Amino acid sequence: MIRAIILDVDGVIVGNKIGVNFPLPHTEVIQKLKQVHSRNISVILCTGKFNSAILDIIWQAKLNNPHITDGGALILDPINNKIIKKYSIEKNILKSCVESCLKQNIYIELYTAESYFIQKKQVSDFTLKREDILQTKPVIVDSLDLIIDDDKFIKVIAFAKDKSEMPKVEAAIKHLRGKISSFWSFHPYIDPCRPCVITASNVSKANAVKETLKNLKLSFEESLGIGDSQSDWGFIKQCKYAATLDNGDSNIKKLVKTKGSGNFLIARHIDKNGIFDILKYFSLIN
Repeated sequence: MIRAIILDVDGVIVGNKIGVNFPLPHTEVIQKLKQVHSRNISVILCTGKFNSAILDIIWQAKLNNPHITDGGALILDPINNKIIKKYSIEKNILKSCVESCLKQNIYIELYTAESYFIQKKQVSDFTLKREDILQTKPVIVDSLDLIIDDDKFIKVIAFAKDKSEMPKVEAAIKHLRGKISSFWSFHPYIDPCRPCVITASNVSKANAVKETLKNLKLSFEESLGIGDSQSDWGFIKQCKYAATLDNGDSNIKKLVKTKGSGNFLIARHIDKNGIFDILKYFSLIN
């Protein structure tokens, strides 16, 4: 019996069709998640995004259990007003990361658990697109360097304009290898831009899922992991059951198949509400 669903957000329930599945999932998707949760099944949203971007989903679907945001740097239960875990980046490491990215003129966002910050000189039309995604405005400061005075920051996002610029971002943070964790994310609304999510070295979605299930006194054996990219495999592979969608990348489609017959599904495209296929296949809705 499945007692927990660990659910990536972008590309799974949030797409790029404004008013249909962006900035929030389709209204029917939210209702189905609410229905599943009402059966005493924990629906754990797991995203690289800032927590403000998923708050409306949580409240509308009444998902009063812990959720994972910021690539695993924050585990929180907004409905019960609890922060379960928060992992900060050490101040000197963060300063070095920010300075290196800005020197290369890489657009970056800096996050605490409550707010996100950008540098005034980098404000552009792209900033407005990010506001649409995150459902909140940034704090605009003259210099990001000057606000790094403690260990309250949990995440940096460095943006490559497209795939060809990804090596530039990788080079900017190469000197911090072993001191940070990083992974490439994707959001259809800002395609072809690629966000690189940077957190403390011990942070990952996989570790956060482990911590969250422990908090709920649940196990991976009774969990279904759903994602759309290879970066989600870190937590999905630990779950007994796995699923992705037709719009998922080719690698994640291959990987979920390793779960074996009856334990995985590749569902329809997000624009066809493929999440319904998954919930029905695993008998979570009628």
